[in-house]
Amino acid sequence: MTAAVALTALTGCGGEGNSGPLAALGLPKADNMAAVEKLINANGTCRELEGGPKHLDKDTAKMVDDPAFAIKESARCKDRNGKSIYLLLLSDMKKFQEANKKAQETDEDFDSSYLIGQNIALVSKGDDTVRGLMAAKFALMSCNPQHTKDIPSGYKKDEPLVKGCVVTDYIPG
Repeated sequence: MTAAVALTALTGCGGEGNSGPLAALGLPKADNMAAVEKLINANGTCRELEGGPKHLDKDTAKMVDDPAFAIKESARCKDRNGKSIYLLLLSDMKKFQEANKKAQETDEDFDSSYLIGQNIALVSKGDDTVRGLMAAKFALMSCNPQHTKDIPSGYKKDEPLVKGCVVTDYIPG
């Protein structure tokens, strides 16, 4: 796993609102990009927020264009070191995980790792940002079977929505 990890804060999964399995894990949520920005700024830095897919890297922009990923809005901001954080507001976390699992199965180089809450996906290029958001109750989601095997004992390993997509509090080095 690379230090570039996507962060996802979700407003629910499959229409379950605040009572779904991700809410039960205590993950944060946001209803719009301003709220996502505030969540990040409470535990890190998100400056120069710019909306729309034109500000994303090539791989993330492809996901935004594919309806299977259930991404309803995208943006980019920068952390305190000037590294990009890609913000993805999701309409359905289960669909997002299913699409990531399928992409991971067809392309072993696809990075299906994200920090998640209940309805947002963020991709961070900065390790400090990832660790700060983990302290803010975000969790790491990965649909890569190797990442699942590498989680040491004592860390959470939940599959609340899609079998094969693990939600954990472990961040690899």
